[in-house]
Amino acid sequence: MISALENIYISPLELCNLNCRYCYTKKTKNILSNSQILSFVRRYNQQLATRNCQLKSIIFCGGEVFTLKNFPSLINKLNSMGIFTSIITNGTIDRLKNIKDPRNCQLIVSFDGPQNIHDANRGPGNFTRSKKFVKHALKLNFPVEIFYLITKDSYPYKDSFQVYNLPKTYLTDRLGSLTSKQIIDIRQNYPCYPPKNFGCSMLSLQSDGKFYGCCESVKPIASISDPIKKVVKRFLDLTSKNLLCSDPDYFCGLKNL
Repeated sequence: MISALENIYISPLELCNLNCRYCYTKKTKNILSNSQILSFVRRYNQQLATRNCQLKSIIFCGGEVFTLKNFPSLINKLNSMGIFTSIITNGTIDRLKNIKDPRNCQLIVSFDGPQNIHDANRGPGNFTRSKKFVKHALKLNFPVEIFYLITKDSYPYKDSFQVYNLPKTYLTDRLGSLTSKQIIDIRQNYPCYPPKNFGCSMLSLQSDGKFYGCCESVKPIASISDPIKKVVKRFLDLTSKNLLCSDPDYFCGLKNL
């Protein structure tokens, strides 16, 4: 329970600079500002202090967070507060030089397989852009991981595909190109995102200003305007009853794979 409170997920926006074939986000125009996020973090940490814990890490995703020009300043502020940040990105917009403390900001860069497969999904030239982004990130001493999207096209390369021999985390296609057997293979035998039982382990603040039981939930449990004590209680009530993984409204759909 403590770990579930100390490590959270925030999606400031769903808009993106690419239009990938396998993207399943709704692309709404909602955007959480830096001030909204920082205000929430401060209030959230005040509440955690009453439980003798504190916010340790935030995973950021979108959309593409680097479309926001002032996003690095948010990362800098959070890092200065002692919060480790992880950023899921497509690696085509390079604002890395504006992040002051690379060692406390992990980059999780998305690839869809070898260059022909990646560019067929994300657009010509994007494989080269993302690989250049990774090279720059490594030069600046960012910890980097590869976010490998497994589709019917990339599945045959699940073991052989590499980018600078970096560790890979696997994400299975949500639009139905994989067989059930292939999905089970990936979920059971490879490091995946979301991790197994992910729905019961991470509070998620989305761009609509609402909290969800995990980043794949469809039903909010609270709003950013609610008292943080209420948000935490609602989240803990659900996780303690395991409703996040058994109720279809909160179920991320991957727990049993």
